[in-house]
Amino acid sequence: MNKGAKLVTEGVSEERLAEAEYYARKCGITRDEVLRIIETAYSASLKPRRKRGKHAKS
Repeated sequence: MNKGAKLVTEGVSEERLAEAEYYARKCGITRDEVLRIIETAYSASLKPRRKRGKHAKS
C-alpha cells in the first residue's frame, strides 16, 4: 500500500465488514473493492429520483 492510501475500513461497522468479506470471497475481489461498491450503491439510493410524467421526453 502506498503512503497516501487511506484504509477503507476505518469507520465501517462490523456488520458491513462481514458483508464485504462474504461478497469478496464469493466474487473473487478484494474487501476494499466490495466496500466501495456498497458505498456507491448506498449513496445512489439516497439521491432523489425524478418522476417521469406521461408527456416527458425520453
